[in-house]
Amino acid sequence: MADAPRLTLLGTGTPTIQLHRGGASYLVRLGEQQLLFDCGPFAVHRLLEAGSGPTEITSLFLTHLHYDHAADYGHLVLNRWDEGAGQVAELDVYGPEPIEQMSASLFGPDGVWGPDLAARTGNPGSQSVYESRGGELPRLPPQPNVTTVATGDVIEGDGWTVRVAEVIHFQPHLICLAYRLDVNGTSIVFGGDTRPTPALTELAQGADVLIHMCQYVTGEETDPRLTDTCSGHIEAAETARDANVDTLILTHITPQVEHPRVRERVILEAGQVSGCRVIFGEDLLEVPLDAKGEQS
Repeated sequence: MADAPRLTLLGTGTPTIQLHRGGASYLVRLGEQQLLFDCGPFAVHRLLEAGSGPTEITSLFLTHLHYDHAADYGHLVLNRWDEGAGQVAELDVYGPEPIEQMSASLFGPDGVWGPDLAARTGNPGSQSVYESRGGELPRLPPQPNVTTVATGDVIEGDGWTVRVAEVIHFQPHLICLAYRLDVNGTSIVFGGDTRPTPALTELAQGADVLIHMCQYVTGEETDPRLTDTCSGHIEAAETARDANVDTLILTHITPQVEHPRVRERVILEAGQVSGCRVIFGEDLLEVPLDAKGEQS
């Protein structure tokens, strides 16, 4: 049975490189189980800063395969496998198509890391390091348990459930998903990247927490090529209001949104529209899950 959840925002940024914001990544600790939602750049290092590490992650959920949400996927699997020395179970990985193809292209014999893995499993020097960590030969390459998921799927874990809905972002080039985690009476929705869509509003109904992208200040971005694929602060707030959530966390923060004075305006207006507590996402922020209905 899963413990009460602890939510930490590991990465709250965008493809724009910023030292204080990594790519999208969110950690949920459930005692001995640790679930990671998205794995963007810096995610593995942020795990260490949050007091966790790759070998402690039991499941990974990818909302979509944009690199700011998935660039550290390979790093996570390889480091977890290397440090685990055959003593941790294979990582459970869930994501949209083509997650299985992507995984094979990374970790398969002919994949990007095929030569590295051939060396680490077959070279005497690497075998020595592996055995010094407690491993027993022969050493096998990483074989994460990869499952393709789609809208309507339900994933049952040990004391937790994750439901899947497709949201609208960069289709048809990328399938984009949102996930709702329910555990011990607490519900957390990871919206991925999306424009407003009834599918996310339905998935988030009555949730304790909705993590929602805030790409721009609503009204200051008018190009429909962007507004048809992303959300600003008012769109995020309207989804939170319509879904009757307790807490809205704004993430996918661009430099425009966090500019002095703009940040305060975004929080105020999002709170007024949503009627719920609003948190402006920051890397390594641990989100309180026991205080509802207040604005921050």
